[in-house]
Amino acid sequence: MTPRRPLIPRLLATAMAALLAGALAFPLTANAATGVPTDPNDGVPRVDPPVTYTNFQPLADPGLGAADYFQPKWFDTDGRHIQAHGGQIVTTTENGQTVYYWYGEDRTNGYWNSPGVAVYRSTDAKNWTNLGDALRSISTRDDLLTPYFEDLYDTVDENGQPRTEKIDALAYHLNSTQNSDYTAIFERPKVLHNAKTGKWVMWWHADGRTEPGGSTYARSMAAVAVSDSPAGPFRMTGAFRMPNRTDYQACTQYAVPGQARDMTVFQDDDGTAYISYSSEENYSLYVAELDDSYTNVTHTTDRDTLNVRQYSEDGRFPYIFDDGSSAAPERGKDFQIVKECGHLEAPAIFERDGTYSVVTSGATGWAPNPQTYYTAGDLMGTWIRGVDKDDANETVSYNAIPDGGDGLLSIGDVRRSTFGSQTTNVFELEPGKFVYMGDRWNEGKSDSTYVWLPLTVGENGRLEMHNPAAEDPARYGTGWDASYWDDKGFGHGTWKAVTTGLPETVRRGAAPQLPTSVPVDTSAGTAPVAVTWSSIDTSVLGPQTITGTLAADADFTAGRSFQRTITVAEPGIADIAPEATVTASSRNDLVATLTDGNATAKGWDDWTGNGYPRDSWLQFDWGTDRTFDSIVVHTYKDGATATWPSRIQVQYRDATGAWRDTAVEATLAQDASTPAPVAVIDAKTLPATSALRLRLTSQANTWQSIAEVDVWGNASAANVCRGGDASVSASFHQTKWATMPASNACDGRVGTAWSTWTDTGYQDSATFTIETSEIHRLNEVRFTNTEGTIAGVSLEYRDDHGNEWKPLPLTGDTPTVTNGSETTLSFPKLLATGLRLTFSTPGSYLKIPEIFVPEAGGIAHIEPLLPTQPNADGWYTAAPGPISLSHDSNTDVEVQYRIDGGAWQTGTTFDITADGDHRVDYRALWNGAEVPEVAGSLPVRIDTAAPTTEARVAKPSTLLRMMRPAAVFQALAPAEATVVFTATDATSGVALTEYSLDGTTWTAGSSVALTGAGDHVVRFRSTDVAGNVEHAQSATVTVVAGTAPGDGDGPGTGSGTPGAPGAPAGMVGGSGSSSGGTAGGLAITGSETPVVLGILALVLAGLGAALLGARRRRA
Repeated sequence: MTPRRPLIPRLLATAMAALLAGALAFPLTANAATGVPTDPNDGVPRVDPPVTYTNFQPLADPGLGAADYFQPKWFDTDGRHIQAHGGQIVTTTENGQTVYYWYGEDRTNGYWNSPGVAVYRSTDAKNWTNLGDALRSISTRDDLLTPYFEDLYDTVDENGQPRTEKIDALAYHLNSTQNSDYTAIFERPKVLHNAKTGKWVMWWHADGRTEPGGSTYARSMAAVAVSDSPAGPFRMTGAFRMPNRTDYQACTQYAVPGQARDMTVFQDDDGTAYISYSSEENYSLYVAELDDSYTNVTHTTDRDTLNVRQYSEDGRFPYIFDDGSSAAPERGKDFQIVKECGHLEAPAIFERDGTYSVVTSGATGWAPNPQTYYTAGDLMGTWIRGVDKDDANETVSYNAIPDGGDGLLSIGDVRRSTFGSQTTNVFELEPGKFVYMGDRWNEGKSDSTYVWLPLTVGENGRLEMHNPAAEDPARYGTGWDASYWDDKGFGHGTWKAVTTGLPETVRRGAAPQLPTSVPVDTSAGTAPVAVTWSSIDTSVLGPQTITGTLAADADFTAGRSFQRTITVAEPGIADIAPEATVTASSRNDLVATLTDGNATAKGWDDWTGNGYPRDSWLQFDWGTDRTFDSIVVHTYKDGATATWPSRIQVQYRDATGAWRDTAVEATLAQDASTPAPVAVIDAKTLPATSALRLRLTSQANTWQSIAEVDVWGNASAANVCRGGDASVSASFHQTKWATMPASNACDGRVGTAWSTWTDTGYQDSATFTIETSEIHRLNEVRFTNTEGTIAGVSLEYRDDHGNEWKPLPLTGDTPTVTNGSETTLSFPKLLATGLRLTFSTPGSYLKIPEIFVPEAGGIAHIEPLLPTQPNADGWYTAAPGPISLSHDSNTDVEVQYRIDGGAWQTGTTFDITADGDHRVDYRALWNGAEVPEVAGSLPVRIDTAAPTTEARVAKPSTLLRMMRPAAVFQALAPAEATVVFTATDATSGVALTEYSLDGTTWTAGSSVALTGAGDHVVRFRSTDVAGNVEHAQSATVTVVAGTAPGDGDGPGTGSGTPGAPGAPAGMVGGSGSSSGGTAGGLAITGSETPVVLGILALVLAGLGAALLGARRRRA
């Protein structure tokens, strides 16, 4: 570089920089008005006096258009609304103190004429001091001749002459004036500190016009600048296009090479830095590694290969394409695509416990949208949406992820707008505590506000963003801080709740039996953790979401939550909506979404571009009469307004084909501050009919959006093709334009189909195979072809003995297949485990929405269902509730049961309440004859009573002791005794007897030895096989030092807890007190008073004397 000429202004600028650097060496007082001077008439919102913040401010999302939408403002230490839009926080340490720098777009002048990139400083991340613009734009090219810019860019040579070529190149990228021929755009500035070079490096989205009057987003570059100080001044050193795959137009033909729009940077723990950018007209999101200086990518060339006026101070330009040459960047090594064709922007990267996450927004301009995120274990590796690569929503559009779906960032975001924001950065407030930074854009004006919210980590590492003020207004209505994480399951690593013990289904109206703890898997192993459950409404049929919240453990604070699904079911009732042909008053291309099983994703709506109808209908046509139980309509919130009907009225089609109104309806409040409601309509009073209409009307001027409709009615005959034991396959299916596999013909939905269409030569035949693991009775198969030509069809079946396929002759003539009409193939009734159809389609193809294989009458199975589960040994401690026999038969079958060998009774629901080991036999009669294949039995073991336990003192001298009333509480010697426990249980039997001696822990055993003189407290209890636990009993046993019986004359006392009345002699467990000689021997207290009866002593005194004499003679 040519030596710069010495200038007094340059010296002054240097002195000013040194003064500023010295000022930054000292912590700033949180509310000190020390910011750079600003124009009080610049139009930026202000407050006087300045505000001192103690929390991050509470946030509401009233929706765009609300008077208070652009609130709260965030004022700096001078009372001026902070101008750091689209920005980033950089955390550093100065003199041992944590210091934060907030960089962002200075929108003092609005979207146009940006002054550049502002920087603020804070020591608590709440109160910010304005340090001015760290990177400045220009208004005219002559600005580059002023001392500030000349000192930065050396725009004047040693002879005092402007460096015209350099000035033109710089002005192209720095002139932000709206009326400039080549207006430059400064967006999303991000800064890194390079420890190796000591430089602060800023990247930003540098866009602008490429021709006078052209688009201000035609340039699509990423620019870079460097500084010796975090406060600047920053000097632009480059403006580049970024690496691309060679097929960069794979998503859209309008993409230009190397585009870099919304961007961010990320610095890994090893010091490696990366840049992420939206490319290919925002359709694909990239991440690329930066070189050691952080000022370029790793693979460069010495020229602007695209000839798009890139700027480079050192003559290095990114090598754009992964073209396989040795100089080219390589995908998976030097750059990676996070998401292809996703139409995403505004990325923010962070790392937690070895997992990299990119939070990103849909590309919807200034309007917010439901944001998503992607994760990877390696920045250059494979990225997946959310944390589950096999999730059903992995490939859907970001705005079609249902609430609670994997990859949807926000929790409780009722407007599906990421709480009215677009991401710009994620920073770590404290170790492991990450804060989402977002912008609430007012079209780039200075009063655009900020959305800062906490991120928590859920099951399997799921990211979850919450709005504390909306979540818990009483607690966070005045703001939140780092303590928010204390009871939100904060910890490190990932975890997963193991809920195999959770019931999958529950009968309508019944309470599910939920565990009080669940095993939780972590990297340290599996351990049980206490759990509490949310409530579910079991009056509504269908899947219900239940939330479990875990208690604290050694690695996580309390508050980890997870969700599971329990289906509310009713025998004989099914969701018959998927079996219907669905049409609508408009937008029939969307009706398939109404029965696709996704009740929270975007579905059908009646939107139009020229006004909303506000009166629409949805029609469900079954072709044959059906009866109805209830109708559930899941509405959808499509944006910030209440996009659902205010009234849903059910109409039915009568025998003449006319539509009749009914009083069966639901009214809904159109309140945009609430989630989309679910309408549950009781339809039992509807007459049997072949078709229903839902008339949707709206009081508000809005389109009406419906996610899913469930019509619960009488279940149709079971289709073997759809059974849980069935698998289907086809020799060929359509893959171009749409994938139409064999499974579409067995999903119960007329809106999907199996097709053999192809544009590479039709198949002359196609086979469709159904295989089952259970034996089925079959006698026909039905289907309707809708496209192509089927010349003929033949059948084979797999018998119930082995695995042999055999030809299956039809009954009668082979029918002609006519498109649009149902074809029925009948054959003699048989037992089979498989059915194969071979369709002849010479020179053509087929398209079949549904293949129906009914059971041929009779019954295939009976399944006993109990609302509660027994313990591991098969016992209940309470009556299990109504027992039902679920079966697949129709009215031609009679299901019977009997209890404990009694008389057979007809029915499918009954109770057993008495204690005992019961046996339930069940069977089915078809045409009066028993069907042996489905007969079975079920044990029902009930034991509601706990066992009882008695205790006695056992010793060789016990009998002698009992013979001598005067020494009844003495033992011969030594000072020891054994207490023996005898437990009984009338029903399930005793499983465990345990005792606690002198306050020690409970120990399993049927006896306990007492040693050592003194009082011993013995507690004992038993548990039966059913799990009933006896209330603990206790007794005090006194052991006295051993002399011959009868030698003592001191008093002996004791007490015990009540035992069984009339306990036999020698038993511990009664109540009372005792007295007698205790100079040497054993004294037992508890129930001993009735043990030694005077009358018993008199009767047996002689026998005692004889035994004593015999003992002495033997001695």
